[in-house]
Amino acid sequence: MPWIAFALLTFLAGRVLPADEVPNADDDTGNAEAFQKYAKETAAGYDIRLKSDGARKLALHDGSVLRWTNPVGGHRAHGEVFLWTDRGRPAAVLSLYQVTEANVVHEHHEFGSLALRGLAAARSGQSAWSPAMAGVELKPFPDASTPQSSPKLRLTQMRRLAGQLRADKTTREEVKRELRLLSNPVYRYESDDPEVLDGALFSFVEATDPEVFLMIEARKSGKDQHEWKYGLARMNSVRLRVLRGDVLLWDAPTLPWSDVFDRPDKSYTALRIR
Repeated sequence: MPWIAFALLTFLAGRVLPADEVPNADDDTGNAEAFQKYAKETAAGYDIRLKSDGARKLALHDGSVLRWTNPVGGHRAHGEVFLWTDRGRPAAVLSLYQVTEANVVHEHHEFGSLALRGLAAARSGQSAWSPAMAGVELKPFPDASTPQSSPKLRLTQMRRLAGQLRADKTTREEVKRELRLLSNPVYRYESDDPEVLDGALFSFVEATDPEVFLMIEARKSGKDQHEWKYGLARMNSVRLRVLRGDVLLWDAPTLPWSDVFDRPDKSYTALRIR
């Protein structure tokens, strides 16, 4: 039995494997499949709950919602993106990735909150991530028409609304790069929340690496009335912007390094596993 398969069969949820036992998807196709399995089982080891509403547990979506690679900048990086939902609505996202620098493979667990309140995540019974504040702020989408009556037509509306936006990132070396909107949402959802009629989660990417998440939701605005709202969340520590035409909708500044890694109190952080 290959050592990769043996490591995975003996994997315990929440256990951190020694570095030489973690599959590196850069090696070959077999290891890529092994890493995908490892990432899925590792994500399942996290228990994420709301800090209010009786500490309601979030539901982990079955499987990765996005598989990505990013060679831009000279580093080999690849990852799997996992999503937790609250009553069907996206609330937390994890990009579990490997990055190779100077022939050393590092593993990071990059968390972003999509929730409208604080979250608490634990792994192996220990607190891992606990942002106190909301991860997104919902705002009315400018000049958006009323949500249509059918889910199919609403999806068309959401894709058109997302297509009105553009995004860019500016590296710490002051290099600006345009980000690409994935035309299809990475997640389409209905919600048990009476305030939410419909919604979709889109992503602006570099290569296929998600840098900004865009939520578009049809939310209740009155009796039997709904309106389109949007929210944005970072998945990178550098400056990120989203514009509609020439109008700047969102400007997330570069974070100091002290606010990036291993900051479980932040709505966005990257936990350094190895």
